[in-house]
Amino acid sequence: MAEKVVREAIDAVRLLQPGPVALLTSRFRSSDNVMTVAWMAPVSFDPPLVAVAIHPGRLTHEYVSKSEYFALSFPTADLLVAIHRCGMLSGRDGDKLVAAGLTPIDALAVEAPLIEECVAHIECGVVACSRFGDHDLFVGQPLAVSAMAEAFDGRWIVETEAGRVLHHLRADYYAALARPYRARLEPEEG
Repeated sequence: MAEKVVREAIDAVRLLQPGPVALLTSRFRSSDNVMTVAWMAPVSFDPPLVAVAIHPGRLTHEYVSKSEYFALSFPTADLLVAIHRCGMLSGRDGDKLVAAGLTPIDALAVEAPLIEECVAHIECGVVACSRFGDHDLFVGQPLAVSAMAEAFDGRWIVETEAGRVLHHLRADYYAALARPYRARLEPEEG
């Protein structure tokens, strides 16, 4: 086996990626904002709960804290530049949806908009928020979930372009999965 190289502690965060990238939208007092988020995870099956990490200095943090709602929209590679732009610009300096060329549409269950160009969406109500280090972890309960049939059927259909959502590797590096692997055990094994 190849020799392993000792890494910095910050690399623990990067080793846990790639995770799917989402565009997190929020609305407060009729003002919309969007940010790119890769630090998110499912945290419960029953009830279904998802968590996203947001730095307290971000405008999105303010909007999600005050509205207690957010939406996650999942983009594919055709939105790479828009995704990166939403992660680099500040909503305090202008409308990031306009700057990124994204189309906000009404959500089914929350005030925050969805991104029309994305292939799937999760609309959440905030049920908890706790500080961990330099980020706050917002836990959301999905109130509505939607996905294009050719992108998701209980799993991402990575064999299709629509199912190849982007994953964040680091800084301006992204990737998309292209091949699934399936592990099958003999009935007597489990």
